[in-house]
Amino acid sequence: MPRSQVLRQRNWTEEELVKAGFCHYAPTKRLVMARVIKKAVDIEMTLEVLRADSGDIVCYTPGDQVQPSLEGYEHWPVQPDLFKKTYKAWDDPMWRPNEPEKHLMLNGCKPYFKHLGVWALKLPVAIMMQSLESPEPVLVPVGRWLCIGSQGEPYHMSDENFHTRYQFPPLK
Repeated sequence: MPRSQVLRQRNWTEEELVKAGFCHYAPTKRLVMARVIKKAVDIEMTLEVLRADSGDIVCYTPGDQVQPSLEGYEHWPVQPDLFKKTYKAWDDPMWRPNEPEKHLMLNGCKPYFKHLGVWALKLPVAIMMQSLESPEPVLVPVGRWLCIGSQGEPYHMSDENFHTRYQFPPLK
């Protein structure tokens, strides 16, 4: 894809994704805490600032230490329709919330996990991309993962985050 073109949400076929070099990855079941926000907020990420509108869902990775504010936790916005489609309520009957999870629950969060996989490609070249929550296109550098979500929405993440969130097939 030429750098002057911007990758945006669109309907992809599985054939198109495979031809473009994408593979499908199942999610690793991991706890995220999420809440509906009442007023719009900008969320600073590694390469861009994402916009979460009133009524959007913000997901948090609790970690193992209580943060002074919600902004101290890794967090990202998800539009309500995508959240409903890709996340399920946490269903582990043995779960006992740790202190960060309790802190997030006191701030209106509930436990969930992502249950749908993603089509992804580790970028061999930089590309221009615009996620649903990004007001402007961003240049995604070589080595980051380009992901295509359940409704054709592109987003990106670091190699470390991708390996934490998705399962890799065993090497043959």
